[in-house]
Amino acid sequence: MQFVQANFAVFLLPVVFLYVYLLGKHMFTHAYYYIFGALIITTIVFYIDIPLISNMIDRGHLSLSFFILVIFAGVFKKKSTMSKILSISRGENAIIGFIFLIPHALNRLSLALYGYNTTGLIAFILFIPLVITSLMIVRKKMKPIHWKRLHKLSYITYLLIYIHIGFNIYFRDPFYFAVKPNVWLFHLLPILYIILRLVNIIIPKYKQRAAT
Repeated sequence: MQFVQANFAVFLLPVVFLYVYLLGKHMFTHAYYYIFGALIITTIVFYIDIPLISNMIDRGHLSLSFFILVIFAGVFKKKSTMSKILSISRGENAIIGFIFLIPHALNRLSLALYGYNTTGLIAFILFIPLVITSLMIVRKKMKPIHWKRLHKLSYITYLLIYIHIGFNIYFRDPFYFAVKPNVWLFHLLPILYIILRLVNIIIPKYKQRAAT
């Protein structure tokens, strides 16, 4: 049971993927309805305990599932089916994932400020400008090159999330660092990400340059 709880975001992936697959196009064209809906659900869950749903949101599982799909959207070949499914609503998924992250961040704010797993709080703060500039009304006012430069920050943010979930770190004296138990399934995701990026992005680029 502890293994399932520790890796629950991974087990949620098929459900969240199905949601994105069925509603991705509609989400892209009607983004604010989904964002507003996520805000309503998050607000309700913050004040009212709803079985299963509250646990998924409060412990950060649901937001992490959205973030995983956002991350992996960039490692598939551009014209592939997976890339099309995940990319069409990538920005909206990131925003919704952040909204679902808010209760988790607020409920654990005191622990983070005290020095326990502060990487999560840092990631949450770094997410704020990324989420704001993912809103189409804001993105349209930015130069594409400036937007791309800013969103390179997402790599640091997701690395911090990985550290936050995969390890226990206490930043006060005495410093403490340990691998969290039962999260080995989650540790496989970065390995899969690196493999897919090598196979689909880096190696083809290298071959293309070598051929010219």
